[in-house]
Amino acid sequence: MRDESWSPFRAWCRRPAPGDGPAARWRPAWQDAFLFCVLLAAGAWCVWRAANLPQYHWQWSVLGEFLLRRGANGQWEAGLLLLGLGVTLRIGFWGMVLALLTGVPVGLASAHARGAAALPSRVYVTIIRNTPPLVLIFFLYFFAGNLLPVAALEDGIRHLPGVLREAVALGFAPPGQMDRMLAAVLALGLYEGAYVAEIVRGGVESVPAGQWDAARALGFSRGQSLWLVILPQAARVVLPPLVGQTISTFKDSALASLISLPELTFQSLEVMAVSQMTFEIWISAGALYLMVGLACAGLGRWLERRSDFA
Repeated sequence: MRDESWSPFRAWCRRPAPGDGPAARWRPAWQDAFLFCVLLAAGAWCVWRAANLPQYHWQWSVLGEFLLRRGANGQWEAGLLLLGLGVTLRIGFWGMVLALLTGVPVGLASAHARGAAALPSRVYVTIIRNTPPLVLIFFLYFFAGNLLPVAALEDGIRHLPGVLREAVALGFAPPGQMDRMLAAVLALGLYEGAYVAEIVRGGVESVPAGQWDAARALGFSRGQSLWLVILPQAARVVLPPLVGQTISTFKDSALASLISLPELTFQSLEVMAVSQMTFEIWISAGALYLMVGLACAGLGRWLERRSDFA
């Protein structure tokens, strides 16, 4: 339930514990304030040291053209870093969609399953979760890429009407990047899907067995029990770790830079090589990744507050 009594003072206080009784008051969290002061002092020291680095000339004024710039027609257009951010968002979005499409069914099928019934899901989770995502990306790009009909897919896209071609280029990948985008999305989707499967399985198994019995006593089938009784309760447990997994998916998309997909990390490397701006570029790239993570976390908190099961 949303805390309507929030105030700046209470932000630095600890709420009363459930067993403290009605006389308990909000108490200042001195250790949190001390930790905040320590972090603030450390940040100020880092800024002071960075500003006084020998033999380094800061060029923040040049950075803007790599974020937004004027095109040949005089209109504002995205610079290399924002173009890379767009590719990062597309990789993370489609990777997470694939992770949900694979992880949720596997998690539901493996919940309360034992013996041979649990073997397929355990094999999938064990193999994928113990394989580095970078190895998966290289495997799909160099090996499976030759097996998938990528060339036929790109040829089919070229014969689409112009509006549809633009939609595919804007929503997924432009021509010439389809093979790398497919490899990145498949690798991240399968990799994160193994973790999603474990999150869903844990959430479903956290619901007391008595809820299944109560649903059966009401005459519900197994599917109705799962959809109407179990999943709404499991969602409370599943949603927070799913938000964390979504943030990890966007961060792991940086691995796609190693197959020359022009996402944010790849574009940052390119800009750094051209401009010789090391710190400015990576501070900016880190800030952009932070913004994506904060947006995902904010969306997760909004869903927790707005959803019926919250």
